[in-house]
Amino acid sequence: MSYTNSPVLFGRDSRRTRQTLAIAGLVFLVSLVLYTSFPVYDGVPYTYLLILPSIPLIAAAMTVASAYRNEGLIVSALIPVMAVFGLELSLGIWLYFNLVPSYDPSGFGFVPLYPIVAFVIGLVLAGGGAAVRRLRRTIRS
Repeated sequence: MSYTNSPVLFGRDSRRTRQTLAIAGLVFLVSLVLYTSFPVYDGVPYTYLLILPSIPLIAAAMTVASAYRNEGLIVSALIPVMAVFGLELSLGIWLYFNLVPSYDPSGFGFVPLYPIVAFVIGLVLAGGGAAVRRLRRTIRS
């Protein structure tokens, strides 16, 4: 069996794998729109406290649920990576168009380490989701 056909890495069901990839694309778009539009709702109270942690938490929950449903570790781990890419692209847009010149939370425009960290966290979360599914299946039988 080759690694490209491995259900543990890419999922058991190709339809659910495509759904997970579509969810990752949607997470990217939502992250990009929400993080890019920060100057629009800058004066709204508690905006940063609600939106900044909500995207990573939603991405984490979707990663666990996707891995639980399909066990595709690599595909599921892409969801948090796409959330980080949306954040990084929004930072690039802010800096390129000089929308908010003083805003750069990381000190750099694009940090290549962030997507790598997001991928590792995604792998851990996906592994947890897949492990819960296998544990549940073992307990039932």
